[in-house]
Amino acid sequence: MNMSLPEKERLLSMLTEIYDELEELELVLEASFSDLRHSLNRDEFNKLSSAEIKLSMLEKDLDKLNMNSSEIQEKQPGQIKPALKLEMGF
Repeated sequence: MNMSLPEKERLLSMLTEIYDELEELELVLEASFSDLRHSLNRDEFNKLSSAEIKLSMLEKDLDKLNMNSSEIQEKQPGQIKPALKLEMGF
């Protein structure tokens, strides 16, 4: 493989250009993936926040139901059967 000096310089120049373009592409991809990662993190945070709010609302509703149930038992203790108390036996 006996190349002349101008051909070697031209090839070296082309390889240098390719290297520079790859470095630019790397920076663009890094920024793009970084933005995508931030976007996905934000979406997941919003989903978790939404689920947390719904769960909190359900817990409040459940607390209200439990309070109403205990008030009914206090007002009408004879009509509601008391819960069975289980004891551990050996």
